[in-house]
Amino acid sequence: MNKQELALQLFDLGVLQFGSFTLKSGLQSPFYLDFRKIIAYPHILKEISEQLWELTKSLPVDHICGVPYAALSLSSTMATMHDKSMIVKRKEVKKHGTKKIVEGVFEKGDTCVVIDDVISSGISMIETLEILEQEGLKIDHVLAIVDRQQGGKDALEKHDYQVHCVYTVGEILDILLAGEKITQQQYEDTLDFIHENHISFEALRRRRLKKVAFRYSSIERQVEHPTTKKLLKIMSRKRSNLCCSGDVKTKAELLALADKVGPHICMLKTHIDNIQDFDADLPVQLKALAQKHNFLLFEDRKFADIGHIAMQQFTAAPLSIADWADVVTVHVIAGSSSVEALKATGKLDNTALIVVAEMSTKDTLTSEDYVEQAFDIALRQRDVVMGVVAQRHRPKDAELMLFSPGINMATKGDAHGQTYNHPQKAFSDRGVDVMIVGRGIYLSEDPATTAAEYQKVGWQAYLDSLPSRQ
Repeated sequence: MNKQELALQLFDLGVLQFGSFTLKSGLQSPFYLDFRKIIAYPHILKEISEQLWELTKSLPVDHICGVPYAALSLSSTMATMHDKSMIVKRKEVKKHGTKKIVEGVFEKGDTCVVIDDVISSGISMIETLEILEQEGLKIDHVLAIVDRQQGGKDALEKHDYQVHCVYTVGEILDILLAGEKITQQQYEDTLDFIHENHISFEALRRRRLKKVAFRYSSIERQVEHPTTKKLLKIMSRKRSNLCCSGDVKTKAELLALADKVGPHICMLKTHIDNIQDFDADLPVQLKALAQKHNFLLFEDRKFADIGHIAMQQFTAAPLSIADWADVVTVHVIAGSSSVEALKATGKLDNTALIVVAEMSTKDTLTSEDYVEQAFDIALRQRDVVMGVVAQRHRPKDAELMLFSPGINMATKGDAHGQTYNHPQKAFSDRGVDVMIVGRGIYLSEDPATTAAEYQKVGWQAYLDSLPSRQ
């Protein structure tokens, strides 16, 4: 079947429709291309796949990947018909199984050709390409059945990708007009729309990134403490909501961990009194690594004693926590007096507090009433309180951030009462702002790689949760 015959059959099957349709870019279009229908017609699916394959003949191809979901049938058909390896990029990370966002068997440096059904703005393609390239795949060429001629091809080429399409919309319209499938008026109206509605990829990307940052930026406009503002800027810049809990026992272990995971985290959480060989040089080196990799130092001291003792624990040598920690935790079992005592030290100008409202152990005594009162104290002390630690609850006020420990992609828990939640659940179900991961990272064989995976999964989980947050 030649291209003209194929285009006429596609029209007869209702792949090209005329009416009023909202595109992903937000534009109202007088026509729509719906290639999802072709899965009901195997002979047409094969014909389109062959037309796409013809575009790859001179290209280096180790793997084929279809942009989800419309192009998955195309990539699988091409891979099967021509004995090529297929890669699948998920739209979201699953909570079970391997929890990968890219499925397949490949090596870093392998070449991959990526396929979409229609190129409009190019943003769906770019988002897929970014994920695949993060996995180490080399991508120079992308394919599509149709170029809508509204700027997507130009945007992809500006990003140094070579674009190969079976048709342009103009070519399809020429075929349909010649075949008396559409009227002269439909032909002209459609071409006029294409010429008058160029989609700006960069503007669309900016709008989407603005939406991505909605929750964090809305907090930033309201927060009072400078350290909270600093954290939010780090999170937005690094696209990371990951806090690594460095629950190790020696100075060397903590410094090595901080250097490995530093590029992927927004905070490093310490239990500094667990360090068996602590010395005054350790905070100095930690601060240097925090500056190098742009993250905050979060000392999880959980101040909870009477005010006089809490003040000493915060300021006294040898730990001198007030001199180096950007953030510290405080229990409010004694009421707001614990917060007032820490304020009285005069050391909270650059150190923010996080109120521990709820624990992650299965038999925690932090009741509903306790959690509610802890939230209330945190809100009333928001000039120095950054947020709360909680498991099942999210603060009603946007000025308080939610930090959640007990996050692990292996959600079994341990033998000491610790319970775990998957990142996807934490962000989608509970509206977490920062996830805290400890053993899932520092006990892994490669903490740097594992931290990078948690960073990616956590940020994607946040993106997936945006509709429910807004």
